[in-house]
Amino acid sequence: MDPLNEKKFRISAAVEFADLPDGVRVLKQKVRGEYLVLTPEQQRVLALFDGRQTVQEVLQGLLQGESHPKIRAFYDVVLAAQAKGFLYEGDAEPSGAPAAGRRWNVRCTPTSAVALALGLIGAGAFAVGVSAVPMIPGTPTGWCVALAAISLGLSLASLLAGAVLSGLGREVYRPELRLDMVLPFFSVDTRDALMGGRKVEALTALQMLAAPFAVALLGWALDSNAILLAGWITALVLTSPFGNSPAHALLHALFRKQHELPRCADTFLNQKLLVQLLNFRESLTEERYFLIHSTWAVLWLGAVFRFASEQMTRQANIIFEPGAQTVIVLLAFVVAAPLFYGLWLLGKAGHRLLAPKFATAEAGLKKGGAGAVRPSPDETMKFLSDTLLFSQLAATELRAVAEAMDFLTVKPGTLIIRERDRGDLMFVIHNGRVEVRKEDEAGVSRPVAQLARGDVFGEIALLRQSPRNSSVVAVEGSELFSLKKADFDRLLLSTLGAQKIQEVVQVCAFLRRNAIFADWPPQALMKVAGKFIFQNSAAGTTVISEQQPNEFFYLVYEGEFEVRKAGARVATLGPGDFFGEVSLLQGTVATADVVALRNSRCLRLGRDSFLQLVSRDFTTGMAIERASEKRVVALKKKGAAK
Repeated sequence: MDPLNEKKFRISAAVEFADLPDGVRVLKQKVRGEYLVLTPEQQRVLALFDGRQTVQEVLQGLLQGESHPKIRAFYDVVLAAQAKGFLYEGDAEPSGAPAAGRRWNVRCTPTSAVALALGLIGAGAFAVGVSAVPMIPGTPTGWCVALAAISLGLSLASLLAGAVLSGLGREVYRPELRLDMVLPFFSVDTRDALMGGRKVEALTALQMLAAPFAVALLGWALDSNAILLAGWITALVLTSPFGNSPAHALLHALFRKQHELPRCADTFLNQKLLVQLLNFRESLTEERYFLIHSTWAVLWLGAVFRFASEQMTRQANIIFEPGAQTVIVLLAFVVAAPLFYGLWLLGKAGHRLLAPKFATAEAGLKKGGAGAVRPSPDETMKFLSDTLLFSQLAATELRAVAEAMDFLTVKPGTLIIRERDRGDLMFVIHNGRVEVRKEDEAGVSRPVAQLARGDVFGEIALLRQSPRNSSVVAVEGSELFSLKKADFDRLLLSTLGAQKIQEVVQVCAFLRRNAIFADWPPQALMKVAGKFIFQNSAAGTTVISEQQPNEFFYLVYEGEFEVRKAGARVATLGPGDFFGEVSLLQGTVATADVVALRNSRCLRLGRDSFLQLVSRDFTTGMAIERASEKRVVALKKKGAAK
């Protein structure tokens, strides 16, 4: 057994937390100055460590309960919490940890912080406005002064941020002299602003952005071209929209809704900005944040281009002076970079728009393959007859489908279907595994499901005559049967009908992967699948209201829902989880609110059909009843705690 599994961890007492509006909780280890960002599911995992159970026992309890976490995700949380000091082993918390952060002797209010920042920015902007655009120094002394002023500006940014952060009641961690960015400068860790909320985050970032204006003001007061130039360069560095710059931190604090977006804003700019502007009908939850960030990035690139081109024009007059050629080459690179970046963005946007129409992923798939032998007609028919969809066909119809299918082999990592492509094929997995991936709002492709032998995919685009709504990538070497749209319409659509195909493929396949319905025979599964209907819920929608009548049983198909009792979070539900059964089984009003945390989708079953379901199948009824009883107990405990 892994030694980690034998350990009995408990949660550190030196923990502070802050709940963000999107349900994320930020934990701070106050002694070590470490931070951990947890989703509601991860919070529940961490809360189970009380020093009495081993890691293995905690995991077993979760797997036997309702949540069924992914094992890898479980260990990721445990290892991160242990490494950062949130979990420790033994009865006494370890001593000798690194010193806590410091609070400087500063008195500061939000009003004085804003006044200081705006005062420096206003005075610096005035100095820049009345001064000529600074030139690159022509002497070694000028270069030394400029570099020293840049170092001063970066250090001043950290000093101002630390002073305001400390003055607003937060701690300043890891003050140090950094030597890893060519120029030495003083730096502090401002992550503790997270614990103070958006206001503290914004004020801290604003102070850092005021520093280059202070340098420019100094240059104007001393009539120093080199110091003025340092102010301009420091401003370009600190206002960069890329990475974790102060400017990006300010935009994030002011406009974002979800905590994790700093890692995604650059992706949106690279992947979806131009396409989103053309597709104005599509509404994004974080649209304002993404568009403001992208606008700032374009303006910043324009400022860099303008500054570098101006310097290059002036430098051309002294091209034959020593060292001037090197400077001109560097400036030419800076001038060209925004142009090439813009062209790259246009190229990616063009490919994203045109590839689905003229170069679909499935068009590049090859029939057969090295070492692959197509199953015989009888083997193919036997395989198809064991799948949910094709088991509905008569023998003659099944043979016609088998003969019309092509046999494909794909290597691991092969893109079989690309999101947004025009679909022309439906696939059945003969051997292997594939992963379904869907882009989030920023354009990041995230896995949503894995499919294996007998599963069907690609049929939705053929049924709806719409673009592909997700991508499919081979996880391992796989063998696939494919059916062209013309044969799909002729052999399947005309026989089974669109509604029957959608029920069988989508609903039955989903139900079959749920533990409640795993052992149901195909015919019974198809019968109950026909009674479910899809219901979409936008982020923030209340699907069930506490103390209100409820007429439906819900299975979460995709997305995430939060259960709230008297306004307090009780549980979070994901794909495969269900809700609404308590009020239906007990004949009462709903005992809690259920709210969509993001755009989500459910399978909905009416009261009568649900009661028939639990009364006709003993195993399913018992499983749902046990889950219902556990939830009632949990809700009562939550109410008693209040």
